[in-house]
Amino acid sequence: MHDEKLRQSLNELRSELERLEAEEAQVRERLDALISGVETRLDKPEDSAQHQSLVQDVRQSISQLEVSHPRTTAILNEIMVTLGNMGI
Repeated sequence: MHDEKLRQSLNELRSELERLEAEEAQVRERLDALISGVETRLDKPEDSAQHQSLVQDVRQSISQLEVSHPRTTAILNEIMVTLGNMGI
């Protein structure tokens, strides 16, 4: 159930990435890396060493995008809640 919700949020985040302006390449790269990290977590749930770093990356992305990209921030918050529900 949580994996499905997380994948849905990742798909929404990808849609938001497509809407970013060309000047926002750094934001796009950061979010691409974040998506990859979450997908790795989904593929290898037993790799707990990566969990703390993943949560920290999501939190940092939220704080950086809060004002300029509110929809992206909302999706990232959904991802944080889902990760928390998964015990991460």
